[in-house]
Amino acid sequence: MAAAPADAGPRVRAAATAGLCAAIRRAGAEPGPLLDPLSVSESAIDAEPLSWLDLAGYCQLLEQAANRCGNATLGWDLGLAQGGGLLGEVAEVVDTAPTLAAGLAMAAHCFAALQEQTLVALEHRNGGAVLSYQIRDGRILRRRQDAELSLGALIGLVRRTLGPHWRPEEIHLEHDAQGGRVWPASLHATPVYGAQRVNAIVLSGQALATVMPGADPCRQAMALRRIAGRLREQRQEDFIGLVLQQIRDALVDGKPGIAPVARRLGLSGPALYRKLSACGVDYSDLQRDLRRELALGRLAEPSVPLTDIALRLGYSELSAFSRAFRCWTGLSPQAYRHRGFAS
Repeated sequence: MAAAPADAGPRVRAAATAGLCAAIRRAGAEPGPLLDPLSVSESAIDAEPLSWLDLAGYCQLLEQAANRCGNATLGWDLGLAQGGGLLGEVAEVVDTAPTLAAGLAMAAHCFAALQEQTLVALEHRNGGAVLSYQIRDGRILRRRQDAELSLGALIGLVRRTLGPHWRPEEIHLEHDAQGGRVWPASLHATPVYGAQRVNAIVLSGQALATVMPGADPCRQAMALRRIAGRLREQRQEDFIGLVLQQIRDALVDGKPGIAPVARRLGLSGPALYRKLSACGVDYSDLQRDLRRELALGRLAEPSVPLTDIALRLGYSELSAFSRAFRCWTGLSPQAYRHRGFAS
């Protein structure tokens, strides 16, 4: 897929790594080699939690750390344990709000101060609300651990007010939630739905109406002023990354053509072609490469049926996906999956 300059991609605050190095050590490994690709040291992260890290590299760090630790729920474990500690002043905005609903709405507005090119939104629905989280740069494909860590942190943030046993009504995940994965004990009774458009937790109206015990308009105003300064540091969205994310969304919706993607961007199809051409890329190439990379990742999940993968990539039937996959790799999807697990 089209590459972005190393200094142009979205960033995340170093504070998002809180607890990670300790977890890696508990698993008997050293965090240094995993941090090297980010060109940062553990001491630098501790000294400057508000410094910026490359978001793609951070997501890769979480995936590698989960593998190194042999812990598929590393993201959940860190997010739930650290909770608001990962969110810094954004957590303070929630804690000092008049109600939980008001606090979460303000947190969604402020989240860009912690992580760029990321959707966080509170949408009221059916008497409750959906709190969504999603990285909006389509270049970042491997982001399971980041999604689970982020949802875990939001759940941990709510638990600061509603208690350690509070659970969301539902959990939605972009990635697959099948395959007998072990879930954190405190979430066992929560319905989990995979292969969704965005990652999200669903809150009841009763939870949202909770009066915050630490409500303090003056403290919240001071926190918001500090956050406003940090918001001015954020970079503009990268156009190619945004287009790739819109293609990804369109594939989930079963509408892989250029027209729906262009509409999401407020453009006509020809205008989108021209803008991409000016960036030196072709829409068909972007879509093909994204489909291939997503397919390779999903084939690594043995519990996901091939037909499901085909449909989630916008193919009308398995045979069409199989033909495309054979052109990409010289193998059928089944043979590729077999070979991967055999090796």
